[in-house]
Amino acid sequence: MKNMRWNVLSRAVAVPLCFSFLLTGCASFPVQTGAKYAKDLYRRIPYKVEGQYRVINVFYATDRVVEEKKDSSLSFKHKMAKGMTYGDLTVKIDPSIKIGKMLPRRLKMKGEIGIQEIARLNDDVFIKQLTDAVAASPHNSLLVMVFGYKDDFEATAIKAAYFSYLLDVNTPVLLFDWPGDQPFAIAGYFTAQSCAKESGPYLGELLTTIIRKVKPEKLWVKASSLGCQVVCDAFDHMYKYDDLSDADMEIDHVILAAPDVGQNEFDNQFKDELAALSKKLTTYVSSNDTALLMSGMLNQEKRLGRQKEVPHEQFDEAKDLLYLKSLHPDRITVIDVTPINVASYKHGYYLECPEFYDDFYMRIFDKDPNVNRRLYLLTFKDKVDYWVLQNDK
Repeated sequence: MKNMRWNVLSRAVAVPLCFSFLLTGCASFPVQTGAKYAKDLYRRIPYKVEGQYRVINVFYATDRVVEEKKDSSLSFKHKMAKGMTYGDLTVKIDPSIKIGKMLPRRLKMKGEIGIQEIARLNDDVFIKQLTDAVAASPHNSLLVMVFGYKDDFEATAIKAAYFSYLLDVNTPVLLFDWPGDQPFAIAGYFTAQSCAKESGPYLGELLTTIIRKVKPEKLWVKASSLGCQVVCDAFDHMYKYDDLSDADMEIDHVILAAPDVGQNEFDNQFKDELAALSKKLTTYVSSNDTALLMSGMLNQEKRLGRQKEVPHEQFDEAKDLLYLKSLHPDRITVIDVTPINVASYKHGYYLECPEFYDDFYMRIFDKDPNVNRRLYLLTFKDKVDYWVLQNDK
């Protein structure tokens, strides 16, 4: 009888616990279930299954120099090209590996993660395939990703695949890759920063072509770290076109995570382009971002993604951040991720923290912030809201 009561109690505890894991949507805790309805509900993104691995499709566009090797494979250099290269690829990932540990070389050497197949497409074929993929998606949507400093082409492709898998939205993904893999040194960082600014017009032309020819109903642009500089300069370039700088807003949502962009530069350069081109902007910031602290020291200017921590009882401390929100309070959201930022160098939370993916999902589908119970709202006396993203602990 004692064993029977124990079994009943164990089942009573196990069932809600397993269900709570399902609701998190976190691929770091893969859940095997035989129920078809659960599979359809929690696995929205299409992918191929190869044993324990997942194979994700990604479109790419890059302004790197791309050379063809003797075996017809492609080599992506860390130098700027004079034009763009387009194509698509498949990436194999292991969902049991936490995303923060996904890039060690031994994993690629063992074939556990990495690019499986890659194709180079001419401009017309690329746009046709991208258009068909957008039209076939349930949201008629496209997610454009731009990553930051230090990663080569394969690393950014792997990041895009993991991000797509963990976000779990059935949408085509387009990786805009730029030569950010400069030497890991002060001179290398400044070279990467220069490449980011030079890459802006290339991304701007790509987004312009997407808006005019592909015409997705929902166009989402997500950038992180120094990739946010690329996006800023892309918008500055696009703003020069009369059909894009008019009253119609062509981009549904721009999301900047840990933006390595000067705060003054952002205010002076980006706010007008934002108002003209994007319906919504969400910026994720943190007070403990070590990488952006170093960037601020090198640039001798405060970075947008690193802000002062705001104690709940000291609202006035956030005034230096709320200038951004006050520009367009109905269209701009600022979210402090300090409480959940346990990532490498306190910078890569946009890849490593499951709470970020939950909130990102809400942003792109324009859900009410109150739906997300991880957000703690601080309301200031000027009626500008400031949100803090918290974990479940």
